[in-house]
Amino acid sequence: MSHCQLFKVGLVVIFCLGFQNQGAAEDVTYPLSESGVVGAPISKPESAGIEDVAVTPTNGSLTTCTMKYKLSGFSLGFKYYDGTGEIQCRNGERAQVSLSSKSIGFTIGKSEIEGEGIFSEVRNLNEIYGDFVSMESHIGFLTSLDAQLLTRGEISLALKGQGRGIDIGATIGDLTIKKR
Repeated sequence: MSHCQLFKVGLVVIFCLGFQNQGAAEDVTYPLSESGVVGAPISKPESAGIEDVAVTPTNGSLTTCTMKYKLSGFSLGFKYYDGTGEIQCRNGERAQVSLSSKSIGFTIGKSEIEGEGIFSEVRNLNEIYGDFVSMESHIGFLTSLDAQLLTRGEISLALKGQGRGIDIGATIGDLTIKKR
């Protein structure tokens, strides 16, 4: 036998021994390439009951989304801003949304902000709706600047805007995004 044939036989023996140690509930497959080389094991999950299966209409690919927004409000230790936005995703999905931001920290002022936000990759637009935790800084005297970093689980959102007003501060709070 050649070294190549011994190697293939050795792999088969090792994989057969590996199968003996597998539990009955786990199904493992070892794919072969066209050249006959064994690939990494592929585990198949245990079957779940019908009540455990959630069906989502997605093809598994990720997309990025941007949001143009307008917020206005006031702050004095507590910051409350609300407004609207339009979300557009690369996969063609679009939505009109309402925005509500509540936060607390060192803050004082009143302003109107227009800006743009960029979301991290999502499977679909529905993953964007809900509450995002925010850390924000803002400053303005006639011209107001606003920057926020927000997160909701694995999804992140970076907002950058400018507008009119008199304000200064740094806060922590949340931004709620809802369908309009």
